[in-house]
Amino acid sequence: MKIAVIGAGVAGSYLGGMLHKIGHEITIFESNKKEMHWPVCAWGASRHMLEYFSKKAGLDFDNYVFHVGKRLRMGLPNQKEEFLDLDGLVTYNKKQWESDLLAGITVEYGVNCDKKTFPSDKYDYILDCTGFHRKFLPKPQEDFVIPAYEYLVENIQDIDEFQVVGYKGARGYFWYFPLSKGSGFMGAGDIDRKYHGVKEFLETHPDARIIKKIGRPIRLSPPKLMEPFYDGKIIGVGESIGTVFPMLGEGIIPSLLSCEIFLQVMEENKNNKVKFDHKRYREKILKKFNYYYDVYRIVRLKMDGKLSTVKHFNLLLSMYKNMKKDEKRFGFEVDFEKMRRLVNAL
Repeated sequence: MKIAVIGAGVAGSYLGGMLHKIGHEITIFESNKKEMHWPVCAWGASRHMLEYFSKKAGLDFDNYVFHVGKRLRMGLPNQKEEFLDLDGLVTYNKKQWESDLLAGITVEYGVNCDKKTFPSDKYDYILDCTGFHRKFLPKPQEDFVIPAYEYLVENIQDIDEFQVVGYKGARGYFWYFPLSKGSGFMGAGDIDRKYHGVKEFLETHPDARIIKKIGRPIRLSPPKLMEPFYDGKIIGVGESIGTVFPMLGEGIIPSLLSCEIFLQVMEENKNNKVKFDHKRYREKILKKFNYYYDVYRIVRLKMDGKLSTVKHFNLLLSMYKNMKKDEKRFGFEVDFEKMRRLVNAL
């Protein structure tokens, strides 16, 4: 089949590469020019999962690892803090990883595609992997995004571990993720656009050099609120359909999981000699990311000052059980008491 992939981020790169491997004619369209194309999102995720997806794509993930985390410090309001033991949380060379996934594929850089003018008739399917922009899909039921800024910084000599600071009322968070040789990603996502921690970080690290600054919103709405996932031959994959874990704003692994679902449905259709089963795809996406809606509700209740650990105990327990079951997917320990203390402290 002839397939157009719109967007060369995590979902577009992986899905384009995998579809190319199984014999489809793939063209990827990326709005940024090649020299300006820069993957966002802190470059931190679960090594276990990235090894799994890399192996499927024929890549050795060991070649991309920057930093293997041992402990995450979680700063909380009122000078409180918690520490999470890490099990596979790493930062990696996301730019090179995505580039290697695209080897041998036609990528049209610097092309800002528009649904109205795009030559849809030339393709069997068009995959909307445009992330936050969701450029080819209809408006979702209920969208919710947090404005965010991320900085690539160098000359940081006194931090060698992951750090996160949660804002009061779960209104946002600051992060620092180490890369290698004194470099790292520092940034903040904040519904109130105050970005606490950024100024303070730069003041306490006067020798830090900002190499790159990127501004982009982070979608928190889960798939349940991001329908429709398709519109005729247009099919959404990744953040464009809400595959971001709402508590963390992390979309790398969820986007890859949605790619895997897409490929599974394609394989089923191939065996049954039928066209892509949109309804089957929708069912599998909603089932896989079902508990993301519970997590989203917890975040929104906390933001609105309405979350009660007593009244909403079952909601919190559901989140814990599902996260515990997927512990390897997160790359850090999932402990109910620590989770409860974190929720109460914010």
